[in-house]
Amino acid sequence: MYNKFFGFKEKPFKLVPNPAYFYLSKSHEEAMAHLNYAISQGDGFVEITGEVGTGKTTLCRTFLESLNGSVEAAYIFNPKMGPKQLLRTIIEEFGINTRSDNTKDLIDMLNAFLIKKKADGKKVILLIDEAQNLNRNVLEQLRLLSNLETNRDKLLQIILVGQPELSEMLTSHALRQVGQRITLSYQLSPLTFNECKEYIQYRINIAAQKSVIKFDRSAYRQIYRYSKGIPRLINIVCDRSLLTAFVLNQFKITTGVAKASVKELVTRGQAKNYGFAAGTWALIGISFLSIMFLIVVFYQPIRDKITATFIAPVDVQTNVMAGTEPVNTESEDVTPTGEISDSVNSVTAAPKENRVSNISLAEYLMTMDGRSSRQPALLQAMKLWQTGDQFTPHLKDVDDDQTYFRLSAKPNGMFIHRLETDMAFIKKLNLPAILEFYPPGSPSPGYLTLSRLDGDEITLKGKNETEWIVTDLEELEFYWSGVAYLPWKNFHSIWGTIPTQSYKDSVITLKLLLQEIGFENVVIDEKYDAFTQNAVESIQTKYGIPVDGYVGPLTKIILYREKNSFKMPQLSKPR
Repeated sequence: MYNKFFGFKEKPFKLVPNPAYFYLSKSHEEAMAHLNYAISQGDGFVEITGEVGTGKTTLCRTFLESLNGSVEAAYIFNPKMGPKQLLRTIIEEFGINTRSDNTKDLIDMLNAFLIKKKADGKKVILLIDEAQNLNRNVLEQLRLLSNLETNRDKLLQIILVGQPELSEMLTSHALRQVGQRITLSYQLSPLTFNECKEYIQYRINIAAQKSVIKFDRSAYRQIYRYSKGIPRLINIVCDRSLLTAFVLNQFKITTGVAKASVKELVTRGQAKNYGFAAGTWALIGISFLSIMFLIVVFYQPIRDKITATFIAPVDVQTNVMAGTEPVNTESEDVTPTGEISDSVNSVTAAPKENRVSNISLAEYLMTMDGRSSRQPALLQAMKLWQTGDQFTPHLKDVDDDQTYFRLSAKPNGMFIHRLETDMAFIKKLNLPAILEFYPPGSPSPGYLTLSRLDGDEITLKGKNETEWIVTDLEELEFYWSGVAYLPWKNFHSIWGTIPTQSYKDSVITLKLLLQEIGFENVVIDEKYDAFTQNAVESIQTKYGIPVDGYVGPLTKIILYREKNSFKMPQLSKPR
């Protein structure tokens, strides 16, 4: 209802676990760090708990999306089942074909699968969401599965995610054998007040790169007091506040708007025993308010008069300076999501006078501080993608560079894919990339953003706006490690790795995308069939990446590139 009014491409506070809207609070970052550490160690059970609405399912999906090809994962989000049914579900999630219904046969098949993956150098995890719903017999079955191991390593790692009742279950005497196997546990905390503000702004930025909506600090207070920092409750009250502001034809969430929304939510569903007279007057009041609502929304002259009467005039110049000027979504300057924008479709080279063209790449690297180059490189890449520039301060202390880039890009609605490659592939992909260099004498790598290719001339972006380092392929390859970090957007929300770790709606979305790029005979259903796999493999062959039929991050990137109608920056203009 209000998306066009506020300049949103979609509702920012929908109650769905969309990884694109995953806000990395301090608590959620620590939970992700625990999960990543658990994967690196590969033993025992892992337990993540949190109250209802703290974002556990979104955390799970974001974690699964971040896994690379060295990890196989099965995700179970509805564990209300018996031991044998759970075992069959695990088998199916790993893509193991079987018609057997015998428990021993199923375990033998799973064990053979795990041994093969171990031989291939892959780790295997089982992630169970809503794990507080597991019964005692199922937990005992999981304990037995955790016994699948070699002489040195566990073959299957099990991650349990659920409400605090899960911890109570695992610490009980009856389940002590399972509880003793928990090697790592973490409990999610609600957001702090400052995180609540950042969370609200983060979701608005994802829904619209330039929205006109603003929140008063006192409105934030009202929202935080009601929600107590629980993300789901924040979503509910913010959605109601936006609807209220829309009805009032205003672009600011004031204290009054927030209070009215909270009051409506608090009193919703409260049954009261009214007498006949009270009920009659209540009915009259509701009828009057309903009529006034329809008039305000649909009859422009009266709406304008009410607005002029009750809402104080705002100085236009102040609005513009504060960024609260309404966006004219009908203007030719506004490009809808998913369409080509000429300003984004090609990366414009900096004016010659602004380039640091009198310094070679080698000389520039001599002055570079490796660790401090990470944020400027990511910032330049975000600018090329025309996204936000939000950075979480405490992430600067993250040692692992891949983790730093991935977590820092998330608040800006971006993903990061690390790959070891050559310039020929990057030219073919034609997307900006953050390149890893080892400055002479530096113990840690440094980073520069590849922003333009023009014939034999390669332009890298430095930490300042005026720093443009121009080099050639020979010099670049001498200092470049071959590691590149590709920023990308998951435009169609294709989650997981298809077909092993995906959702049915993602398979349907993939097929629609394939249909749009020329595979007209694809059947639009939930099955990842042979025709779909062949189509994916033909795209993989075209770009020279491993042809395996799996749709992971790199395959998604090239599929979005193939469609050629998204707002994606290019390194060079088509000739």
